[in-house]
Amino acid sequence: MVNDFPSISEETAIEMAVAFSRAMVVGDALVLERLLAPDFVYTHSSARLEPASELITSVRNGRKNGRMDFEEMCVRLYPGTAIVSGLNHMFTSTNKRFDARFNIVILRSNDSWRLALYHSTCIAGASA
Repeated sequence: MVNDFPSISEETAIEMAVAFSRAMVVGDALVLERLLAPDFVYTHSSARLEPASELITSVRNGRKNGRMDFEEMCVRLYPGTAIVSGLNHMFTSTNKRFDARFNIVILRSNDSWRLALYHSTCIAGASA
């Protein structure tokens, strides 16, 4: 069977995940515009859904996270898809601190790789 889907390397998938976290910390809307698929959805640990357009607008208007440190990252590769999972030590702009498990889905879209989903689940009783 011939694989007609382009692949992404584990290293590139991790670089994209880290670029997302850095853009969220420094408030770089231009990086987010390049990284996120048009239908990207950020599922917050509170279960709030935030589409790409809303996220980028809020970052453009000054939103930043205090810290968004990823570790324990692992990558699973599938045809045309990468899933990055890991641990996020999060400090919000209001200095709320928590640890969360996350998943990032990266898809091939119009000849480029884009983040399609960020999903975060708080670790009960854990703090960063």
